[in-house]
Amino acid sequence: MLRRSVDGPSPPGADRASFPGRLTSVDGRWRGVHGGVKFYRGSAGAARNYVEADRGRADDYYLAEGTGVARHYSGARGDGAPVQRLADLDGATYEQWVAGHDTAAGQPKGRLRHDDRALRFVEVVVNGPKTWSLAAALHPGIATAYDNAQERAAIEIIGWLAQHTTTRVGPRGRQVQVPTDQIEAAVIRHHTSRAGDPHRHLHLQLNARVLAGGRWRGLHSVGVVEAINAINGIGHAAVMCDPEFRQALADHGYHLEHDTGDVTALTPYAGAFTARAAQIARNTDRYEAAWRRDHPLEEPGPRLLRSWDRRAWADARPDKVTPHDGTSLTARWVDELHDLGYRAPTAPVAAAAGLRIGQLDRDAAAELIISRLGARRSSWNHADIRGEAEAIIAGAGVVAATAARSELSEDLTARTMARCARLLDRDDTPDHIRALTSTRVLGVENDLLARLARRAGAATPSHDIDHPVPAHELDEAQHKVAVALIGEHRLLVIEGAAGAGKTTALAAARDLLEGNGHRLIVVTPTLKAAHVAAEQIDTEAHSAGWLIHRHGFRWDDDGHWTRENATDPDADLSPGDLLLVDEAGMLDQDTALALLAIADESGARVALVGDRHQLPAVGRGGVLDLAARWVSPDAHLTLDTIHRFSDPEYAELSTLMRTGRQPGAVFDALLSRGDITIHASEVERVDALADVDGLVIADTRQQVAVLNGAIRDRRRPDPGPELATGAGDLIGPGDLITTRRNDPSLDVANHDTWTVRAIGSDGSLVARGRRGTRTLPPEYVHDHVELAYATTAYGAQGQTVPTAHLALGESSGAASAYVGMTRGRHRNVAHIVADSVDTARTQWIQTFSRDRADLGPRHAAWLAEEDIERYGPQIRRPTEPIRLATPERRPARSR
Repeated sequence: MLRRSVDGPSPPGADRASFPGRLTSVDGRWRGVHGGVKFYRGSAGAARNYVEADRGRADDYYLAEGTGVARHYSGARGDGAPVQRLADLDGATYEQWVAGHDTAAGQPKGRLRHDDRALRFVEVVVNGPKTWSLAAALHPGIATAYDNAQERAAIEIIGWLAQHTTTRVGPRGRQVQVPTDQIEAAVIRHHTSRAGDPHRHLHLQLNARVLAGGRWRGLHSVGVVEAINAINGIGHAAVMCDPEFRQALADHGYHLEHDTGDVTALTPYAGAFTARAAQIARNTDRYEAAWRRDHPLEEPGPRLLRSWDRRAWADARPDKVTPHDGTSLTARWVDELHDLGYRAPTAPVAAAAGLRIGQLDRDAAAELIISRLGARRSSWNHADIRGEAEAIIAGAGVVAATAARSELSEDLTARTMARCARLLDRDDTPDHIRALTSTRVLGVENDLLARLARRAGAATPSHDIDHPVPAHELDEAQHKVAVALIGEHRLLVIEGAAGAGKTTALAAARDLLEGNGHRLIVVTPTLKAAHVAAEQIDTEAHSAGWLIHRHGFRWDDDGHWTRENATDPDADLSPGDLLLVDEAGMLDQDTALALLAIADESGARVALVGDRHQLPAVGRGGVLDLAARWVSPDAHLTLDTIHRFSDPEYAELSTLMRTGRQPGAVFDALLSRGDITIHASEVERVDALADVDGLVIADTRQQVAVLNGAIRDRRRPDPGPELATGAGDLIGPGDLITTRRNDPSLDVANHDTWTVRAIGSDGSLVARGRRGTRTLPPEYVHDHVELAYATTAYGAQGQTVPTAHLALGESSGAASAYVGMTRGRHRNVAHIVADSVDTARTQWIQTFSRDRADLGPRHAAWLAEEDIERYGPQIRRPTEPIRLATPERRPARSR
């Protein structure tokens, strides 16, 4: 009931698949309550405009027919303390609330900041799968039940935040965190997305002024950011498990899928609906970008925004009449669904009884939570556990009232907390610090270190090489690497910057090893990287998952690993063979341990090749860092001569980007060369990137989806026949696509790129790539195919193209920026949204200071200590004056 096994050649962290009840990354396209935490800074008067930008102007019809702007809530700390609903906020009182005033008394909440950088509120969005909003559009009864369930979800989130938020008190450098006594939140309901399609969602805004110790203080916003998994988990489970919502669906003939939460009967239509709405949004953005270019330093007014909406709708749907009120808007949605072939169920169905709370094995669930968390990270916090508990409850099919479900989730959280290992031996760790792990996570790293240490201290018996390394074909560093690869070390670490000629050295070593009766076995963390390595080195290469699976290792997405007896002559290793792991910086610890076990059993040598400055593992990584720490100094080599770039000056700049040194000077140099472009707004950046030639790289899959649509519109204004994927991408013959999941039966890999040749009548695609032509079945196309005009940094790593363009954002880190700025052989351009060169320069510098890679539990413990030093320890039970609870400064951590 709680575990679904997946045996296969893709270990955790490589090409991860989704599974029932799992919280996916904020970066992914998951269908539950999703999104990150947003900070609103600036004037209170502009806050309402900020909120309204997240829905279509058609939503004004609903606002005009409703009352107020926002519902106003207050939450207090304490077991069983209820969340209180206060008087609703209209436009004027909402602005007062945002500014930090008590709306009842009209007085400021303590001493307020008035500068543009002052934090006003922290926001999360409560929403759900597209199919929930479609069902609500079709049936008023479902709409009412869904709205009620969302409101209950928001109240529950506010109550949870009231128990877990903190504020910081004390002088700078000596601050501590103390619990808040009272928080306030505003909840604003929208019925549509920006494009005017059905998208019922709530903006939950937590005011930055909180009450603690009898005084109004500033919210510790970092703690809210680190609570996102609990917020998302509560929000999704509260609706998914809601009896009223489930009964309303059943009354109208609908079932929910346990794994995704989607309404089964509406799932086939969601993609096409999303695609149509996305087209309207892109049209609007295109008009706005053109207007902003002609009107710098101006903001569009409501009348202009409405005209863009009408024009965008007319351009996308010239055969339909633009709606003029809420009733006609809903009717339009229903007509669109019917146009797509939807027919409503004709009879009610029995409401799912659901799993009774008493049927859930709570201890087994707690073990599963720990295993799932450990499958994808080295450390976690209280909120991560709560979020996973909610995901398990929703995925198990529980249907229960809020109080019963909340009690179950809190109990699962407590049981899991009791099973965790602590990374820090101190009792003042704030709840938001990720200082928890598991004994298994610690054990894997300990075993990994022991195996690396044994290899570092030993050498294989020497073997004669009949032919010397051809030095004239290699530079000095490449020659040293080739010699080391055919030498005696049982552990080698080879690091190299992007474009340093790694494959040339590997190919030379391959020839000499094979000429002397030894094999070079190349594996990579991902199947796509294996395909690239096979082409570049001209040798057989596999994913690491393929090799360990052939040696009997089995795993599932819940983090369970086992081993069974297995033999495969094609995967056998012998003494003297060299097991070479390419892109080793992206190798996760579980897979690395399995590879080392295989090498130890066979007597094979191991070489880890990669770059610690490029992208890390998805999950528990740091393998290359651990190996670099333990390897013998003469077995640790670096390729430092850059061969990729046609411009020697840019090659030098790339080495500075790799290490993060002198970021300000690098920015100035790139700007003077024309390799940095500054845009005044996001819509202008997207519009500009839609016209560029070359590879386009962005931070998140959401950004990539927007760019893909814009680029496709520009390159293919009359695309012809097309189909819609489940994510809303429109795809037709001639489109560039990517497959997003390994499938050995189809011979496709995650991030492989293809050009569509034909569309089948059943929704299949015929696509051609570098390795031939494939026919992708409709189910795979619906779930795992995306446009590929733009990609994330993970999709770009390993590629070399003539020109690359990077959309640098506020979430960009040093590794992703370095990867994005080193894909182009002839040119690499960073595109930054900023209001001035100075602001853009600051963004660039901050990007190269961000590095939160998961490098294993030891590194996680160090990060936890650093975070406590930065944000302050937590005082659990403040007594009388909070002002007295300020500890002496600790000695500074040596670096």
